[in-house]
Amino acid sequence: MYCCLSDGSGGERVSRLDSTARLLRDAGATRTAIFGRFTDRELYRLLLDRRIDVFAALRDELAMILIDANVASVAGDAMEGFNPGHDVCRALIDGAVAVVRERTGRELENLQFAVDPDGPSEDEAVRVTLDEAALDRKLHAALGYPEMRDEVEKAIASSSQAAFATEVLHRGNARAAMEHFERVAPRYEIYGANRVKEGRYGEVIRYREHVLPVLEALTESARDFLSTPSIARRA
Repeated sequence: MYCCLSDGSGGERVSRLDSTARLLRDAGATRTAIFGRFTDRELYRLLLDRRIDVFAALRDELAMILIDANVASVAGDAMEGFNPGHDVCRALIDGAVAVVRERTGRELENLQFAVDPDGPSEDEAVRVTLDEAALDRKLHAALGYPEMRDEVEKAIASSSQAAFATEVLHRGNARAAMEHFERVAPRYEIYGANRVKEGRYGEVIRYREHVLPVLEALTESARDFLSTPSIARRA
């Protein structure tokens, strides 16, 4: 089962959902109701406006998807400070796992993967070494995603293919990353500030002002939210 928060359209405003759907279909995976719910611009606007209510409802919706499908293990983005949307996804997952625990008593395996290899990481939980056939399938799938092909080719050119034969998942922990970004500004904030100076952006998404309030709300005890309509109706 696969969820994604935005359509990956970025500044070009071109959705990647068709490519993502094709990749899922080829891999035999299924998508959930949370599939490209927002454009990237819409997602950033929600953060700038600190729409905690929207993100809390998404957390509860994700929790019910996990409960209804009897999911035992979840893997998603790490909180790396590279993209605020990715960081919100980590908080959404951690919050949803907490809701599942409070609602059902089940402890889901909560894992994260690094999108940016230079980002902070947590304790390693799973390591998978791909055989040659699996590595070929992985590279074929990555190169077959047109909107990402240039980045994939650059990554392959800068390293050996063998470097892509190991998949590592760490234990999900938004709180550890949040503590890190209390001390060090995330890169998306620095990048955004530079783009505003260049006249390319009108506003900067700032960690403390815009993102942290959302992250804190999503990672609070799930017990505080079990009385909300989206959860109570299913109790």
